[in-house]
Amino acid sequence: MIQEFCDWLAGTALSQAFANAGWFVPTVQSIHILMIGAVIIMLSVLNLRLLRITSSGPSLQALAESYIPWVWTALVILLITGILLTITEPGRELLNYAFRLKMIMVATLVVLTFVFQSAVRKDAGYWTASAGRRLAGSALAIASIVLCICIVAAGRLIAYV
Repeated sequence: MIQEFCDWLAGTALSQAFANAGWFVPTVQSIHILMIGAVIIMLSVLNLRLLRITSSGPSLQALAESYIPWVWTALVILLITGILLTITEPGRELLNYAFRLKMIMVATLVVLTFVFQSAVRKDAGYWTASAGRRLAGSALAIASIVLCICIVAAGRLIAYV
C-alpha cells in the first residue's frame, strides 16, 4: 500500500517538477539542515540548564520563553521542508526504516518539548521545586539530548539504508 502511494506521488506533476528543478532539492535540504541545527542548539541550551550544567545568564523560564517559540517555528519549517522533500522522492523517504524511526523520534521529541514547556508555563520553578522534579527534569533533558543525536543519525542513515 505504501509502495503504491509512493509510485502515485512520484508520478504527480508536482513531484516531477520538484525533482527536475536542479536547484530545488539542494535549497530545501539546506533550509531543512539549518532548521535542524537551530532546534538542536536551542534545545541543547535549555537541556544543559535543566541538567544544571550551565547556570549563569537568564533563568530557565526566561530561556524557555525566548527559545521555545523559535523551536516550534523551526519545527514547522522542518515539517514543511520535510514534506517537500518527501514529495520529491517519496520512495526514498516513506519506504525507508531509518526515516520511519526518525519520525517516531521526532514525535517523541515534540512531546517532551511540550511537556517541558507546559511545566515551565504553569510554574517557573517546576523543574527545581523538589528532588523528584529535578530528577525528572534531568531525565527529560537527557532523553531530549539523546533523541536529538539519534534523529540526526537516523536522518543521515536515510541515504544509506
